[in-house]
Amino acid sequence: MGVGRPKLEIARTENLHLRLTKFEAEKISRIAKQKNLTKTQAILQGIDLLIHYKPRKIASRSIKEILKERGVDTSDLDKIL
Repeated sequence: MGVGRPKLEIARTENLHLRLTKFEAEKISRIAKQKNLTKTQAILQGIDLLIHYKPRKIASRSIKEILKERGVDTSDLDKIL
């Protein structure tokens, strides 16, 4: 058998190219590192948050306000964002 990564149950075969500012790219890297995630995992968790917290509400209120309302500790958010 060859050496390499183990096969995934659901292989990630699709690619997505994003154009980001240097600040946006660094923010993703910093968050991923702080949470011990890959950049892909960090972005996917962010998408899950948008789905869970209904984007139409986020448009009119900040994420921080919504999380506080739901009892989530937001003290680390200022450090991350």
